[in-house]
Amino acid sequence: MFLGISDIAHDTAAALLEDARPVAAIEENKLSRASKTAGIPHMAIESCLRQQCAQTSDLTLVGLGSHPKKAWLREEDGRLNGFVSYAESRYPNAPDGILWKLDQVRVMRSSLGPVRLLHFEHHLAHAASAFYPSDFDRALVLTLDQCGDMWSGLLALGEGTVLKILRRMRFPNSLGWFYSRVTELLGFRPGRDEHKVQWLSKEGTPDFLAVFRKLFSKDSAGLPRLELRHFVSDQTGRFTFSPELYRELQIPRSTLLKENPLGACIARSAQEFLEETVIELAETYREKTRVEYLCLAGGVFLNVLLVRALESRAGFSRIFVQPVSGNAGSALGAAYLAQESLKGPIVRVPLSHLYLGPEFEDNELKAVLDNCKIIYRYLGSDKQLVEETVNLLRRDKIVAWCQGKVEFGHRALGNRSILASPFSPYVAENLNRYLKRREQFHPFALSVPTERASDFFDCSPNCRFMASVGTLKEPAPELERFAFNNRTVRVHLVEKHVNPRFWSLLGRFGEVASGPVLVNTSFNLFGEPMVCDPREAIRSFYCSGIDSLVMGNFLVTKQ
Repeated sequence: MFLGISDIAHDTAAALLEDARPVAAIEENKLSRASKTAGIPHMAIESCLRQQCAQTSDLTLVGLGSHPKKAWLREEDGRLNGFVSYAESRYPNAPDGILWKLDQVRVMRSSLGPVRLLHFEHHLAHAASAFYPSDFDRALVLTLDQCGDMWSGLLALGEGTVLKILRRMRFPNSLGWFYSRVTELLGFRPGRDEHKVQWLSKEGTPDFLAVFRKLFSKDSAGLPRLELRHFVSDQTGRFTFSPELYRELQIPRSTLLKENPLGACIARSAQEFLEETVIELAETYREKTRVEYLCLAGGVFLNVLLVRALESRAGFSRIFVQPVSGNAGSALGAAYLAQESLKGPIVRVPLSHLYLGPEFEDNELKAVLDNCKIIYRYLGSDKQLVEETVNLLRRDKIVAWCQGKVEFGHRALGNRSILASPFSPYVAENLNRYLKRREQFHPFALSVPTERASDFFDCSPNCRFMASVGTLKEPAPELERFAFNNRTVRVHLVEKHVNPRFWSLLGRFGEVASGPVLVNTSFNLFGEPMVCDPREAIRSFYCSGIDSLVMGNFLVTKQ
């Protein structure tokens, strides 16, 4: 078995690989219940090993998705060139400096004992996490994020089991860093709320696209290059947009932009600039490499509108985006690289699902329910469980659906989900008001069986992981309220062989409703990570406006 550990700077995770197949993976914050994590993901490592009934001594090799010493050398070079404070502004609350990282590595080596720990460049780990689980024999691989090991992106050519690096993008020439500065400008939290900027963008018009185009030029290789003259250092030493840029964006000093129509126009302009820049970059290297397929990873590609734009306009036959493309996904890439470094070319296995976290047996669930003195019903068969849940959904109830293994990544794919009927009046408003407490511009996803998806949506296979968006077909008047920007809609494709219980629920609901479609959002309280274990599920259920909880074969309903 091969253990992969993400870059330990933020959003840490661990992943376990056996015969080139992910068998366990989870983020540290789902176990620690902290909103942000840094350092060694002890709990995630322990969880992965426990799932496989393994110990540290059973590991063949461990890969870390970061190379701190090389990053240090690049950081020193950046310090000499005057832009290192860009990097320091990425995560204000993160532990500081290379010495901390090196000390974490020392502790990690000590805890692993005789098992070897290998370092891999952060963006190479991202590239491996995208190419190896794809089903492409030859593909262009593009990674983009804010900054990892002082790089902000990478272009590689994947052939067979070999990744050949074509170009690297040096920080601060970072599209991810730019998007985070826009996030901060709009009054959101940089490094955490970038997804809100993409959803806010659907409310505005690209009035300031020309302004953002000024921020980057292209180098001789066609890579984006940040124009530093448009940024200044503030009183704390952090870099932000220049006063001239503020004037061009027409930003009033006392306005909270995320609640102002001007903020939506800024978000739309930034989103369109990001899309056109990445599409142009991908097209340039598609022509140079003459490949048909594209693999994507890195935090920038958590932006599903960007992924859809690439699918529609970049000229590739097919695109695969690593669904856990943020920092946590580098754990998966590090595990792939560790296995390849020892065994040579590996047998590649396409990624079929993300149900890689811990699961809980009925006796464990019952023990927690009894301990909490909960009144519940035990539903002895899948048919009975599905029927009872459908009856609740038909009566416009909001149902927490907690089944099987926890999903790897932050998207609920039918195991830690909150479900509701899309045909109920005010369903989106109720979910936002009583549960998610999100801005109204944030859309909800719709889950549908793969076999029936074409009846309602046009979408790509990336929607299996909710990593892209689809288009609502006509006529579907009851689903139109979930659509935006020319009938765009968030779609989750559910395959029978991957999640048979959830697939059956959708099918049965479709027999008594207008279609086999359910609103699906993640099971968590506002500001918290996705629910993992049964005690957290019960707490979240009783601290929210959810009507019923279906946990394993147990049904809990509020009286």
